[in-house]
Amino acid sequence: MGILQKKLIIIIVLACGILAYSFQGFWQKSVDDQARVTVLPPPGNATTANTTTAHGTGSDVVVYVSGGVIKPGVYKLSHGSRVVDAVAIAGGFSPGADAARINLALQLKDEMQVNVPYAVTAVSTPGVPAGSSVTSTTGDRININTASKVDLDKLPGIGPALAERIIEYRTTNGAFKDLTDIKNVPGIGESKYNQFKDKISL
Repeated sequence: MGILQKKLIIIIVLACGILAYSFQGFWQKSVDDQARVTVLPPPGNATTANTTTAHGTGSDVVVYVSGGVIKPGVYKLSHGSRVVDAVAIAGGFSPGADAARINLALQLKDEMQVNVPYAVTAVSTPGVPAGSSVTSTTGDRININTASKVDLDKLPGIGPALAERIIEYRTTNGAFKDLTDIKNVPGIGESKYNQFKDKISL
């Protein structure tokens, strides 16, 4: 074999080695890039572990269920769910809830509040026969045992939310025995009670 042929073989072997090394480096870089793409979440869609805030996606909705249910709170349901599903996941209706005043067939929307109203129950009043109608007001005073949410809302310092809490409290615990018992309702303290104490009755 001539010297020229030997040099040619050496050149060919070196070229093959360089190509093989280059190919290996390129292949390793591709694998690493692919691994990084797989591990990193898509921009804007990252979620934080242990978060307590629920967010609806295209396949689900997040709603707040309040009022006359066993377990009020924020719940995530699948897209297309109805109000009846939200009530069910919140433990069902609580005693005193008025299911007839809410549309159970209504389809849920993300960030929607489902507020289950309470029924206005007849409260027995001393000296008044059972079944007799009892007005919610006495003169210019509002009877806190029979007043509706609208009537309670008229009291100074009492908005719709507190009016609903008053009705919820008396439904759960029975009629108020003393005017000061209304201070047991969450959100009603001494100062707020003093704003309307002269405008309420039993």
